[in-house]
Amino acid sequence: MNKLLVTTAGRPSEETVYRAKQTARNLNAMYIERKKRTVKQLLEAHRSPLITAGADKLAVYPAEPDRPPFFFHPNAAMFRAKHWLKTKEDPLTDACRIQPGDSFFDATLGLASDSILASLAAGVTGEVTGAEQSEIIAYIVKQGMKEYNSGLAEVDEAMRRVRVTGTSHFDWLKKQSDNSVDIIYFDPMFEEAVSGSDGFDAMRPFTVHQPLTGEAVEEALRVAKKRVVLKDHFRSSRFSRFGFEVQVRPSATYHFGVIELNG
Repeated sequence: MNKLLVTTAGRPSEETVYRAKQTARNLNAMYIERKKRTVKQLLEAHRSPLITAGADKLAVYPAEPDRPPFFFHPNAAMFRAKHWLKTKEDPLTDACRIQPGDSFFDATLGLASDSILASLAAGVTGEVTGAEQSEIIAYIVKQGMKEYNSGLAEVDEAMRRVRVTGTSHFDWLKKQSDNSVDIIYFDPMFEEAVSGSDGFDAMRPFTVHQPLTGEAVEEALRVAKKRVVLKDHFRSSRFSRFGFEVQVRPSATYHFGVIELNG
């Protein structure tokens, strides 16, 4: 990837100039002045990925012009969160059996939809941490969850509680003590493609693919106190390969696999 660039949104203010420069420092990127140029003009001139800093949103554009930008938005997580607030039910929270006060590690943060639901279920006494190996995605999602206003106080508070670590899940797990996290959750890229992935296409150019390995599962089993959970395509071989007991979801494109632990 070429040097990451940062500029302001279309009509810069002192606030957005400051934010753009701060973002550039945080990401070791290069700040450039907007000078009334369009995003397309900047991309064609520099051929580098570009972050635009607005008053309430960061958006990152791939180096190729005409591709959609990636920015944080809870998307489908909002529908799931509203349903959970009414029913206390969600496929993730049910499969992981998250209880108030639980600690939860999301090994594949992405857009943080699952982490937001986990944070709702774990509540104010819980602790949710998400690992995202892509520095750009980790930064955009972390800032977005700090700032996004959904109009629902419980959802906003749940987002603010999620801790984001810009590292690989394997490196994070290796640093943890035995039996120190209640639930560890993996949602790796499916071995088979699933169409209609909400928000993923815009994020795709910035992803860092980290395959799920036996070593990572072994570390998860060492660190987890209650259970390790895997979400995967219903035909995935990883359930049997790594010893997960599959919870079949009729008519769904994905299932959950669970390894229950003592303690």
